[in-house]
Amino acid sequence: MSFSFAELQSAIIRHPLIASPETRVIDAIAQMSGVQSCRQLAQTPVQSLDPPSNRHDSCVLVVDAGEVLGILTERDVVRLGARQQPLEQFSLRQVMAHPIITLPESDFTDLLTVLNLFQQHSIRHLPILNEHQALVGLVTQESLRHICRPIDLLRLRLVSEVMTHQVVCATPDDSLLTIARQMAEHRISSVVIVKSQETDSRTPLGILTERDIVQCQVLGFNLDQYKAKQVMSTPLFTVQATDSLWTVQQAMQENFIRRMVVTGEAGELQGIVTQTNLLNALNPLELYNLTKVLEEKVARLEAENISLLQNRAVELEQQVESAPLPFKRSPDEKNY
Repeated sequence: MSFSFAELQSAIIRHPLIASPETRVIDAIAQMSGVQSCRQLAQTPVQSLDPPSNRHDSCVLVVDAGEVLGILTERDVVRLGARQQPLEQFSLRQVMAHPIITLPESDFTDLLTVLNLFQQHSIRHLPILNEHQALVGLVTQESLRHICRPIDLLRLRLVSEVMTHQVVCATPDDSLLTIARQMAEHRISSVVIVKSQETDSRTPLGILTERDIVQCQVLGFNLDQYKAKQVMSTPLFTVQATDSLWTVQQAMQENFIRRMVVTGEAGELQGIVTQTNLLNALNPLELYNLTKVLEEKVARLEAENISLLQNRAVELEQQVESAPLPFKRSPDEKNY
């Protein structure tokens, strides 16, 4: 699975969101979400309000004098919200993750290098630096997924092989604070909203993501006073366990989403598949395991075919032996 230089370069987001260390967290996440903060809205005349930006960044890089100092991600913001931290009182310098994992652009020669870093450090964002340690751009799980086109490989794999079976759920009446705390505790990017928490009858109604929580914080929502049913995304984009990963990949790209809920024939919740699952399906170990599985399948089919041919040969031999003899001519009979 190789990619051309141009394809790898296209996975680099050339103009990622950056901010100075002294930027207030509330202002930084307003830029991330494409939604104006409450303070910005209050200071803007109604007639001049612009529609929300189409830009949605899942992180902001903290840069000072050309040096990348740290990063603030949607997951970090959710964690702050779960602790009910006043975001307007903190600067990025106080809450950013640092030091930060980076990659020299000269080392970005294949997809697997980045996938290994993502998995090794449990990250989803990787700044790319030039030889002078200056920021070139950013590679994310999402930008990588857009260049992944191993159609045959994804068609060979089923959702059931890679999906997450243990799904963290909440009910429509649970507060956003409760859900933010679930995300922070389990280090997950979404919570599925179900009709009932009973395992045997969980019917998915909607979903709440890190991005939803971030936008609610930007808008000044009190997470403890809003319920899931008020802001959850619905209807859901769903997939079945027997669908191929290629089906999931296409659906994600067409609908600009990063996860899909897996349901059964009766609409019951079975799991969830995310872009992390898709990318993990392309890592070296998974590819090796897939190769071994395919080799075993081929060997089994060959053995079955040999056995079938042998059995068929025995059957034909038995049929020949039991068949009536053809009309025999006498030795004196001539052919005229």
